[in-house]
Amino acid sequence: MPERIVVSFRGTAALSQPGSTDAVVPVHGRAAASRPRAAGPPSRHRAAPHDTAAAARGEASYLTRALALKKRAEALGATLCAWSAQTFSFEFSPDDIEEAVLLAALAAEDASVHPDARFAAGIAQGEMTYVGEAGRFTALSWGQPLLVAVTLARVALPGDVLLDPALPAVLSGELMTLGLHRGVDGARRVRGRRLDAQQPLRRQVVESVARLSAPPLVGRDAELAELAVPPGALAIVRAEPGAGGSRLLLELLRLLSPSQSALVAPVGASREPFGALRRALARAARRADAARAPALPDRLRPALARILDGEGVEPWTAAEVLAAWLAPADARFGLLAVDDAAEVDAASLEVIAIALEMGSGLRAVVRLGRSDPLPAPLTAIAPAATVTLGPLSAPSAQELVRRLLDGCIDEAAARRWAARAPALPLALRELLCEALESGALRWIGRSVAPRRRSAGRGRPARTMTGAELAAPAASRSIEGRLRLLPVGSRTILTALATLGGDASDAAIDALCDGTGAPKVASIEAALLGAGWVFRPEPGWLKLSSRTLRDTLLAAVPPGERAAWHLAAARVVGDHAGVLGLADAAWHAARAGDRRSAADLAARAARAAGDALLESAAAELLAFADEQETARDHRLDEAPDSVSSQPPTYRTPIEVVGDAPEPSGALSEEELADLEARRAAAESAGRRRGSTMPAGANGAGSARGAVAGRAPWPDDRRAALPDDTPADLTDATALEADVTAMEGGLLPGDAPGDPLAKTSESPVLSMNDIAVRLAELASQALVQGDLRSLERLVGELRRTGERVDLVERMSGLIALGRGAKDDALRRLRIAAEAEAEPARRARALLAHGVALAAAGRAEGALLEALSALARAREADDRRGEQACARFLARLAAATGHEEAARTWARVARVAGAAQPS
Repeated sequence: MPERIVVSFRGTAALSQPGSTDAVVPVHGRAAASRPRAAGPPSRHRAAPHDTAAAARGEASYLTRALALKKRAEALGATLCAWSAQTFSFEFSPDDIEEAVLLAALAAEDASVHPDARFAAGIAQGEMTYVGEAGRFTALSWGQPLLVAVTLARVALPGDVLLDPALPAVLSGELMTLGLHRGVDGARRVRGRRLDAQQPLRRQVVESVARLSAPPLVGRDAELAELAVPPGALAIVRAEPGAGGSRLLLELLRLLSPSQSALVAPVGASREPFGALRRALARAARRADAARAPALPDRLRPALARILDGEGVEPWTAAEVLAAWLAPADARFGLLAVDDAAEVDAASLEVIAIALEMGSGLRAVVRLGRSDPLPAPLTAIAPAATVTLGPLSAPSAQELVRRLLDGCIDEAAARRWAARAPALPLALRELLCEALESGALRWIGRSVAPRRRSAGRGRPARTMTGAELAAPAASRSIEGRLRLLPVGSRTILTALATLGGDASDAAIDALCDGTGAPKVASIEAALLGAGWVFRPEPGWLKLSSRTLRDTLLAAVPPGERAAWHLAAARVVGDHAGVLGLADAAWHAARAGDRRSAADLAARAARAAGDALLESAAAELLAFADEQETARDHRLDEAPDSVSSQPPTYRTPIEVVGDAPEPSGALSEEELADLEARRAAAESAGRRRGSTMPAGANGAGSARGAVAGRAPWPDDRRAALPDDTPADLTDATALEADVTAMEGGLLPGDAPGDPLAKTSESPVLSMNDIAVRLAELASQALVQGDLRSLERLVGELRRTGERVDLVERMSGLIALGRGAKDDALRRLRIAAEAEAEPARRARALLAHGVALAAAGRAEGALLEALSALARAREADDRRGEQACARFLARLAAATGHEEAARTWARVARVAGAAQPS
């Protein structure tokens, strides 16, 4: 017995014949079964009573309209399955619900027929039994669906279509209804859902969301006027999620009509150095045609190409590119807008800060949350204006509702709906979207009205939880809309949110590969029309709000998050540049794949180091080291819980790594140009509180992320004189300098295995153990093994011996971990403590190394000179050699080649004078 959809129609031609046996019609009400039926059928249409001629015309046209309806049904693939004097029924296959509903809705809304003479219809679904054929398009059948559909048609009013409440399309919400209709057919009480004949399908309702307009900014005129800052100034917009901060930035870009503009926003997981800047410049370049594109100097064109390719350049050069792109033209100044600045990567913000300090006339407007602190790179710039966006006033909220609905809603209804949500623009828009998609509001023609009288009235009866109260105001409406979204569309949105909310179609399709989701191209029209996404550029999709992104990510079941992040790590690694591997590393860490996370972060760190992005390289190296440490501790355990948050390392970790080997010597012209650019960058770095020594190169590997290592730029290395000792260019020389004074070891003097000596005597004194631990700690420092060094220092601390060494080593470990302030505090206290000259020299040199790593070259020079004096006072030749070596490197790193050669000769003399 096949399942079929049955559509039954009841005509009205004979209803007004008083002498007919059909003159008694159903009475609608609970007591209908116990009292006689009235002769006149109820009608919800205000029409004049039928006269005899009208009734005759209706009776004569009944058969004509029924035959026309039969032809239309056959054209839609239906088969006539039953008929009687007043009813006839058609059956459809279960997949043809739209055709069945269309047939019934067209008959019910036939404008050529008087409302009281239209067909009434009923629709039900179930198994039918085949009886026999009576023609090409006629197959007599009988079953429960036929009985239900005929009964619904008999109690329906003319022009109504009643649906069986058990109809699968009703249960799934695919069909839109206008409420419940009750009637009596003989002794049966009948209930049916009234079909919305004007908008019967949910997809038609969803399409009405596309009619929402993008009105001009409402209620923010005063804020816009205050943000018109002069050239060279910084303005700050503080707004909670959904308050319209992003829209305010776009409106400002339109009103101020700058010579050029750029909108900087977070990219991906916000771990890629220069990620936000790269995306902003790429889109600005695509928007500017050949006539309006700024003419960059020839020397900056390669830098722009490297930024757009995701390779990066040094911050000063990037700032020059940004300032040149937004340079004044035709008496107009450039404007830079930064959205969600708290999530923008630190390297991009540093470039913006440098560009503002250049005095090029660039204006910047930065949007933050109400309680977000100003990002560290921008703290040195005094804002010219600060604007806080609060909720809209009641009249402004009401006006926004009317404008969103294109003026198709009356004042009373607009006031009622504006009071249903917090007076924030995003919350109001999402509320209207949810009302349209759920069917609470019906938009037909130029009229927007509630689908039911109760829609839009009252407040939610359920008490909101603390988490719901803390969530953005629009999140509840977004959650309601997501529940109505098809699974495939929701999967696409979840993939886009996982990639940061702004990604290419190719990346989204790659991430959804294997999930069964459709391709972006097949559903983009529906997503764009419903306002879920928009296209910031061809081939890219971006979520309409960050609140939507956060809601989508929060809705992912905890058990599925690891799979999403693991796939995202692969996709980002395939589609991003080399610096973009930082985002891939973050996703891998979230998925618990710490080996891949460490490898990806180390590769991104090397690229950041090559681009002279010292802070970013140090941050990535610290992240890689953290992942390696966690992996070592969990080799035999299950992966991390996907619900736990991995380290974010938002605060840059100041660690100086190994300098890369030079590719070759530079010409005098290239060296002079590089010297001038580096000097300017160093000057800007000192003004903004750089954590690196002037001219330092922070490139390096994870093993080289050791506190206390002096920087050695590759161009300086190539420029050293021929008589410079070979060990001055050794990447581990600084560790040797420090350990020479800590444990009495120099490179080449380290024993093969200090622990092997313990086998010579079954009993060791505490002093012997401390000596062995100090030797091992010195070797760990030379090798850059921070984990081993930290464990050894802990053991040494428990012995109670060599307290001064423990403090100095703890300071170096803190510096390697990125705790710069704590490291300098520890080492300063150790350097100021009373001690014999030899130990004082060691403490002073360790403090000097830390100061150099923290970018304080002057302080490092003074401490090193003091350490040299104390070493000579104690007649400590090893200490004197270590101090001289450090001073040689410090002089070379700051551009004083003659002083570097002098200190190198001092180091050689001190080494030659050591007793054999």
